[in-house]
Amino acid sequence: MEEKKVNKSGFAIVALVLGIIGIVFSFIPIINNAAFILGILAAIFAIISLVKKASKGKAIASLVLGILAIVITLVMQSAFSSALDDTSKKLDKAAGNSTNEVLKKEVNVTLGTFEANKDDSGIVSTKLPVTVKNITDKKHSYNIHIEAVDANGKRIADDYVAANDLGGNQSQDFKAFEIVEEEKVESLKQAKFKIIEASSY
Repeated sequence: MEEKKVNKSGFAIVALVLGIIGIVFSFIPIINNAAFILGILAAIFAIISLVKKASKGKAIASLVLGILAIVITLVMQSAFSSALDDTSKKLDKAAGNSTNEVLKKEVNVTLGTFEANKDDSGIVSTKLPVTVKNITDKKHSYNIHIEAVDANGKRIADDYVAANDLGGNQSQDFKAFEIVEEEKVESLKQAKFKIIEASSY
């Protein structure tokens, strides 16, 4: 008879242990995936214990702990995911992944025609005129990444333009692609130039 009581109360004890561990783990990001499972197991064992009418107090406590472990895990994962999304958006903007938004709301970039001229000594000078205009009313700095591609869309070369401390509605002219490999000059004359990244700070 005593052994039978121990067997019945065993479910409640296991459920209680699982519930406690689940609660502890539920507050820890990533690890709380295990807490979710432990919470479910704790609830299942607690229900079995209640059905068997053994250690009712422990069973109820285990059921509550199991449910709390599940709820806390879901809340923590939601908060963690939201924090990661916010951080990702900030990093995206810093890295220039919000290019379309920057070009639409903050800056106008005009790309001129690529030029390649050879002087009397045979030295070839190249440039792509670039005009950067701050279309906001506040001072900003911009990093513009420009790519030159051939007719098949294959990259020939790329260059950067940095417009620092550009005042509101102020524009500034730059020269990109002034340093290029000699064998790429002819290809660049036929190339299509496009902005692939723009970031502001």
